[in-house]
Amino acid sequence: PPPNRPSTRGGAPRLVAIGASTGGPVALQQVLTALPASFPLPILLIQHMPGSFTSAFATRLDHACRIAVSEAREGELLEPGHAYLAPGGLQLVVRAVGGGLRVHLQESEPGQNYHPSVDVTFRSLVDAVGGRVLAMILTGMGSDGCEGARLLRQAGATIWAQDEETSVIYGMPQAVAQAGVAEAILPLQEIGPRLAALG
Repeated sequence: PPPNRPSTRGGAPRLVAIGASTGGPVALQQVLTALPASFPLPILLIQHMPGSFTSAFATRLDHACRIAVSEAREGELLEPGHAYLAPGGLQLVVRAVGGGLRVHLQESEPGQNYHPSVDVTFRSLVDAVGGRVLAMILTGMGSDGCEGARLLRQAGATIWAQDEETSVIYGMPQAVAQAGVAEAILPLQEIGPRLAALG
């Protein structure tokens, strides 16, 4: 099992990034409600969901969690103890600006089938923070996030994947597991407590 405080080759994580699709809303709520208000890192949430639903979902998570949760807004600075949900219909990338990390929202490019895409966000993190990321792939159909996770792992990041038994659809986490980039494959009920231990 991974240590309570993952130590990546690039240093201690500066943020957490979580990708999910089918079954993700319930899984994300279970993970995030386990975290204390004092959780020391910002969290990015990339959930495949139409734009008409992401604002309401962020509000629901905010009411259920001790950390703050909101739909990500263009240009905002990532803060500890705050989760940022990628808006449906757009791509969320992170840029390092003046020592901080800021959200940039952009339209999808041709060939990007998911809006938001886990791969797009994860790839941006390689440039923004290198390996200083704890990234995880939860339940979902397809393989979005696998390539981004591979690039993050090459940079020294820590990658977790949800296990088959607790996944609604074992597509996205299976792709990461089969690619050999997951440091740990965990049941859903263990992910929140392990993440909370970072605090």
